[in-house]
Amino acid sequence: MNFFERHTKKILITLILIMILIILMFPRFFIYLSELPTFSLYVIFLFPVAFFFIYKLYANKKRVIALEEYAEKYNYEFYEKPDEAQTSLFKEFSSTKIINNEDKFFNLLVPKDDNDTKPLIVTGKSEIGGGESSYTYYTQIFLYKHNTDLPKFYIQRKTKLDIIFGKIKERTSSNETGIKLYKFKKKKFPHNKYFFFSEDPNIENFITNEFIELLKIGIIKKKALINIESNGKNLIFYKQWSRHSLELMDYYSNLFKVIKESLIK
Repeated sequence: MNFFERHTKKILITLILIMILIILMFPRFFIYLSELPTFSLYVIFLFPVAFFFIYKLYANKKRVIALEEYAEKYNYEFYEKPDEAQTSLFKEFSSTKIINNEDKFFNLLVPKDDNDTKPLIVTGKSEIGGGESSYTYYTQIFLYKHNTDLPKFYIQRKTKLDIIFGKIKERTSSNETGIKLYKFKKKKFPHNKYFFFSEDPNIENFITNEFIELLKIGIIKKKALINIESNGKNLIFYKQWSRHSLELMDYYSNLFKVIKESLIK
C-alpha cells in the first residue's frame, strides 16, 4: 500500500500516458475511437481516473477495518477522524512539522487502560515537493505519556543523502525543529547513523548506555532506523514515512517500549 500512497499522482499520469501512447502507435485504434459515441469516449478516458479513486477508497476502508480489529484485540479506542483535542498532544512535538506538514492526523488509537506502558498511535500525512513532482507520505507515530520533566531532544535517522550532505541536512533539520545539533563528548553515540539535537546541558547524563546500545544493535542487525523526540514531558517514536501492517505495529510497539524503558525506569 505504501508504494501506491507515495506515487498516486505518478501512477495516474502513467495510466493516461499509456492510453495516449496506444492511440499514437495504433492509428486504427484512434479511428475506431472517433467512431464511438461521446459517452463511450468519456468512459474510456475516465477509466484510469475512476480505477485510481476506487482503489484508494478500497485501500483506506481496508486499513480502517484492520485497525478496528487491532483496537478490539489490544483494548484500544479507535477514531478514524479524531478531533483537535484528541490530537493536541502530538502537536506539541517539533518534528511533527516534518512528518505531518498537512496538519491532519487520522486513525487514532487510544488505550482504554494501561496508559503508562501502552502508546497512543496516530497517522500523519506530508506532501513533499510540488506539482507533478509531489509525493505523499504517511507516518505512524507512537506517543508514550510520561508527564514529568524530561530533557528535550530529537533523534533523527540519517539517510544516504543525509550522510553525503550532512552539514546542509543538520542545518535544515535544526531550523525545522528549532533545536540545535548536539555532539556527544563522553559517550559513543552512533552519530554516523543518527542526528542528535538537544540544548539541555545534562543530556549526556540522561541518555543511558543501555539506550545507545539498543540503537547500535538495530544498526548492526540492519533494522530500520527510527526517530525519537522528547518534548520535555512525553516521548514519540516513529519510522519516518512509514505506516505499518498490524504485525509490524506489534513489533514496533514492543521495540519502542523497550527503548523507552532504557531511558525511563
